[in-house]
Amino acid sequence: MSEKISKDNVYIKGIIAGDGTILREIYESYHKAIFQLVSTNQGTEEDAKDVFQEGIMLMYQKLQSADFQMASSFFTYFYAVCRNIWSNKRRKKSFGEVSLTDEITSMYKEVPEAQFHQSEQYTLYRKKFLELGAECQQILSLFFAKTKMTEIVEKMNFSSVSYAKKRKFICKERLVNLIQGDASYFELKH
Repeated sequence: MSEKISKDNVYIKGIIAGDGTILREIYESYHKAIFQLVSTNQGTEEDAKDVFQEGIMLMYQKLQSADFQMASSFFTYFYAVCRNIWSNKRRKKSFGEVSLTDEITSMYKEVPEAQFHQSEQYTLYRKKFLELGAECQQILSLFFAKTKMTEIVEKMNFSSVSYAKKRKFICKERLVNLIQGDASYFELKH
């Protein structure tokens, strides 16, 4: 049991540090399970790669929160994060919506998972994310962490859910515009 907890801690620290060796190990350990999850729910191998990458990105964001606590094993938590991502993607596809995460992940579809955090595309995303104001960073971090809008209202001291949704939309648009407005965006996309 302590060996499992130790390995989970190594994975958590590796994600926070962007350690390529640990990210490769996570990929080797869990990519088959995530592919199985996505493929049995009408997804492709490309979909599974996208879900895995977004899962790592969301784990990174969640781990940055001071009040974050993982009550299960790393695999159980990561699998649940990926399952939620895939569920949301399927729902958005059925409604024909494109999300911010779809836009950002489309920039690095060709990057091998092991190099995800070291990629130029991820660097561009992080750079532009950090250019956002503190409020937008917090709203988007909560949103990417799948925090319910009612909780976002409470944490951000907003007056209503509709106001929180409006602020989230504005922040997402600002981030997309910052990324797309960067001179390197089109070079990295092609």
